[in-house]
Amino acid sequence: MASDLSPNPASDATTVDRVQLERRTTKVLAEDDLPEIDHRAQIDDLIVGAGWAPFHRAAHQAHLDRDDLPSILPWRFYMLDAGACRRLRAFLLERGDVTKIPKMLATADAMIQVTWLPNPSTEPVSGLFKADLANMEHIAAASAAVQNLLLAATARGIANYWSSGGALRSPELFEKLGIPASEILLGSIFFFPQTADRDDVEVRHTKLRDQRGPIEHWARWVDVDG
Repeated sequence: MASDLSPNPASDATTVDRVQLERRTTKVLAEDDLPEIDHRAQIDDLIVGAGWAPFHRAAHQAHLDRDDLPSILPWRFYMLDAGACRRLRAFLLERGDVTKIPKMLATADAMIQVTWLPNPSTEPVSGLFKADLANMEHIAAASAAVQNLLLAATARGIANYWSSGGALRSPELFEKLGIPASEILLGSIFFFPQTADRDDVEVRHTKLRDQRGPIEHWARWVDVDG
């Protein structure tokens, strides 16, 4: 008898709720490189789901006039496998980087540079981009794609971390990775192996997770007078 593959809304909802609760910020750090394991196929699966995030409007044509990555989506993903992470770590260490970034690149199975695509401005801009509604919508869309990515990783038991980037935001790193200077880094997303049986790595979790407070501290119903 064929298996019943019809949707089960109650079961699906429970699974989604569980994954949302289980997702947590995890950093895995080491002084020396861990073995390189090829997880490209698994990361490709995560990317597919991330790409279904909602977006408000197409990216500006200025970002589409290129030979590669011509999508109208207002974000771009630049993926590094374990080997590329180790080589990038060596590059940073040669330049004297003493932050946690090289220690995470020593352990990561993969890292993704997620950028968003700001609309070009015809007038002087104070800051990285013009602070208008269209750019805010692009950032929101790219953030939704990142959350899809993190949840998909969590559902597969992959430890993950959304870093603001640190040295990975620099023009020098953008050039090395072939990222256009017109794009802005939203985050460096790290994916780590299971390391429970290793003594040569350090696992850290966010200190803010349990400080967000009860729901009533950040959400409330509102009424509208008739």
